Amino acid sequence: MYSDLEHLPAVARSGDPSQFNQYLADTGQSFVLGGPLHDQRAHLRFTGPFHGQQVVWDCEFVTLESVAAGQAADAGGVRNFIEIGEPGPQGVPLRVGLGISRIDVPAIEKMIIMIRNYRNLHYDRHEYGEPHSPVSPAP
Repeated sequence: MYSDLEHLPAVARSGDPSQFNQYLADTGQSFVLGGPLHDQRAHLRFTGPFHGQQVVWDCEFVTLESVAAGQAADAGGVRNFIEIGEPGPQGVPLRVGLGISRIDVPAIEKMIIMIRNYRNLHYDRHEYGEPHSPVSPAP
């Protein structure tokens, strides 16, 4: 799913929750960034419950502005979403899009709490909230 993990040690790329949790404990982190943190997008890895067991979430976190900007003007906007794919060697692919102005560490921490507390997660795409349309540049 992502190609920006090569700089991380193998255990930080592991899809095994116990190995990955040990890495987090050893390094004092609650999540691992898979690459540079950008205002509109971040790749990160963290653990949490899914279908009654701990998993490693391999997550792309995006703003709705970045998603809506790539859509046709008449598409009607995009809503907050959570997409969950099938597990792979690096964990469970997760893509989260939220209507926030920028992605920073506090936004990441809140998103992680949201995913860990969401009890009805399932494979596929969940959408919720009001549609978000891209902001037009001022004339």
